[in-house]
Amino acid sequence: MTFDAETYRDGRASGGIGSVIPPLLFLVIFYVSMILLSNQMLNSTLEEKENRVTEMILTTLNPTTLVTGKIISLFAVGLLQVAVFLAPIAVGYFLFRDSVALPDLDLSSLVFEPVPMITGALLLLGGFTLFTGVLVAIGAIMPTAKEAGTIFGPLMALIFVPFYAVSLIISDPTALIVQVFTYFPLTAPVTALLRNGFGTLGAVESAIVIAEVFIVGILILRLAVHLFRYGSIEYGRKLSIAGTFRRKELTAK
Repeated sequence: MTFDAETYRDGRASGGIGSVIPPLLFLVIFYVSMILLSNQMLNSTLEEKENRVTEMILTTLNPTTLVTGKIISLFAVGLLQVAVFLAPIAVGYFLFRDSVALPDLDLSSLVFEPVPMITGALLLLGGFTLFTGVLVAIGAIMPTAKEAGTIFGPLMALIFVPFYAVSLIISDPTALIVQVFTYFPLTAPVTALLRNGFGTLGAVESAIVIAEVFIVGILILRLAVHLFRYGSIEYGRKLSIAGTFRRKELTAK
């Protein structure tokens, strides 16, 4: 049976499910990048620290440059990995779709609305900045990868917590728990990306969440660089955050 469906929102024609899928692709990219890169980011910092390679690198390189380079390079590696995973699917769909009985996808039904797409891209970039900053900070504080795992696990679980309330996020975005998930930094990217996809994230809320994840992400990155500067030579014990600031004050004096 074939039919034509017309979807309305607030009395005006809208794209329906076709306008929901494109913004949600940013959520998929966020999850894929976190799953592929988070452990790699943490281990790259800790392995260099355990092997005492970092202290040699820091004799010729600024810590800010080193950390920024790590983040940019790993993000590029993540994009390459996503492309490698998607390439066989694209080849199979366009060249061997009939042989492997893949369904025909009608991409003409997708609606790429500029505001949700721009909002999704900014939330993705801000969320990636926030979580990579946290991972670098963990790598700077912890002496070994085994000890870092006790924090890494719960941190990664936080990006899946909003899905326990996904029905409430879609149906009642004004609920207290949804508002908490929207504005709490470690759950804000996923919750905001979900709400952005389903059209329940207003312009003011979008601006607040985007500003929050970028500001908190940059602050955590600055803290991570500070901790990395002092934690790169700590091998036997966990780094004290307060101790690094006291050490900085004594150095300044």
